[in-house]
Amino acid sequence: MKMSSDIIEKTLHIAPMLNYSTREFRQLMRILSKRIVLWTEMVVDDTIQNAKNLDEHLAYNPDQHPIVCQIGGNSPFLCGEATKVVEMYGYDAIDFNIDCPSERVSGEREFGAVLLTKVKTAKAVLASMKENVVDIPISIKTRVGVDDLDDIEFITEFIHEMLPVCTRFVIHARKCVLCGLMNARQNRTIPPLNYPRVYELCRRFPQCEFWINGGIQSLKDAKMISYGINTVSDDVQHSCCTSETQIVDENHSVPCNICVSNNGSCTAPPLIAPDNLKGCMIGRAAIENPCIFWNADSYFYGEEKNPCKNRREVLDKYCEYLERTYPRRCCDNDTRKTFQYPSPKISFLYDSCHLCQDVYGGQNVNQDRKLKDINEFESKISAKIIGRTLKPVQGIFSGCPKSRLFRRTCDSLGQNVSLRDCGPGYILRKAIESMPDYIIDEDFTE
Repeated sequence: MKMSSDIIEKTLHIAPMLNYSTREFRQLMRILSKRIVLWTEMVVDDTIQNAKNLDEHLAYNPDQHPIVCQIGGNSPFLCGEATKVVEMYGYDAIDFNIDCPSERVSGEREFGAVLLTKVKTAKAVLASMKENVVDIPISIKTRVGVDDLDDIEFITEFIHEMLPVCTRFVIHARKCVLCGLMNARQNRTIPPLNYPRVYELCRRFPQCEFWINGGIQSLKDAKMISYGINTVSDDVQHSCCTSETQIVDENHSVPCNICVSNNGSCTAPPLIAPDNLKGCMIGRAAIENPCIFWNADSYFYGEEKNPCKNRREVLDKYCEYLERTYPRRCCDNDTRKTFQYPSPKISFLYDSCHLCQDVYGGQNVNQDRKLKDINEFESKISAKIIGRTLKPVQGIFSGCPKSRLFRRTCDSLGQNVSLRDCGPGYILRKAIESMPDYIIDEDFTE
């Protein structure tokens, strides 16, 4: 059955992911969709307090709205001060991380997921953040449990304690194991997903807003989970269930013998989603195949059209963004380096150099670069910038022929020191040339 026009609109979020949710990754996501909600990677409170260049950590393109900044820390003072700064940067919302399980964060630094066991600290931090914010909402991103504290009563009590200072919760629907797992990746795969517990939290706290995170692999799954199977079209099937009878079975639990998912996970969507389940969040799937979001605006949000019709349009727009944000440095006599955001404002002396002339053209060509060997120490654009800007597109041809060729070409050209000063936009345009036109220009399909 089709969704009726009076159903409350839900929101689709891209999860905050360390070393992935950079401004470049977010820009690629924004090119694919104008509506999805973008998140920064976690920014630590003392980084915001002490950074010499805050723009490197907090600045973003205006078209990245709606955008959420996630803060990590355990100091009420530092997190409160960080909240002030983040709001001044114009973010649409702020999130407090009670989710990260890494040893460095939850162990050495004692914030992130470990704060599930330190309720007084978590509450004090949230209270300080709330006191220091003027006009934007604050949320908590957390888990359904931690270690042996893994039942509905534990997470119910935790949320109850947070209610005076926060009523917005993004729930990663699996518990966190602080002791016993080797790394954060295992914490995303080994503990079973428990969607029914999130639905129960929605029922127990009707005054709160919830978003569900964990294991969502497609827009179809996201829509069915957000709205419920009775409110979406009959042609939408949940990828984790093999039949409608399995979806609607009332005996779902963890371990779940109905969903037949990894480690006994239960990922069944609700028949009718609670009104206060405000949407969901997709993480790793966005890295592995960003193009799954090509029709997010029309399919999930009901817009009439989507921003791009094929990968050519996506990549052209992303190249243009890179050329604006990190301009080539092969044709100026400025000695400053491009190693962070924002890059130096420079003036070109030449239209292009002998290397990038094939892309940028012009008659005024810098021939000086032919007269000497270019080594890493002479490059004006750092390897960090090249790597960070090429990383988001590694999966853009996922599922297409020659996708590995594209990734290898990106890596090879990105490591070619002689090309570095021609800029990341140039390097990406050359990598695109390795792909056949019929793949790049093929229209997206559902």
